[in-house]
Amino acid sequence: MAEPRHTAPHPAADLGSESLVTLIESKLHLLTEMKQMSISQTDLVAQHDMTGLMTLLSRKQNLMDSLHQVQESLAPFQSQDPESRKWSSPDRRRSCQEMIAKCDELLQHLIVMENRSLDNMTVQREIVAAQLQQNIDASTVQHAYQTSDSDETSLESFLSLEG
Repeated sequence: MAEPRHTAPHPAADLGSESLVTLIESKLHLLTEMKQMSISQTDLVAQHDMTGLMTLLSRKQNLMDSLHQVQESLAPFQSQDPESRKWSSPDRRRSCQEMIAKCDELLQHLIVMENRSLDNMTVQREIVAAQLQQNIDASTVQHAYQTSDSDETSLESFLSLEG
């Protein structure tokens, strides 16, 4: 099933407060979806489900691309003096400030979750590498014994032929 691609509104010349609110709402929505995906990602890593993880990461990349577009659309607002913005009401301004704070909180939470997921993947990689090394070592030992056994058998055969 194809994941819907989120697109950011592009208020090219409109730097009004309603455009800002729309962009912040989009950002909040995208970050909330990313948080849910990060929770699923943690589960997939714990389950060693690499196929599911790759699918999820692909979908997550689409959200990240959309978030990047929103961030680009928000860039012009950063040079604007927040005190000079015209708001329809003080409540609307407060609501926007609360959404911005929630976005910042979600972003920090996502960073922590991503770092934990990366740490877990690293630990799992090291465990798998150690297991592979044990298998290689065991195979080497087994091969050495087999070679030693065949050398002894060859020596015994050689000695019985001469005797």
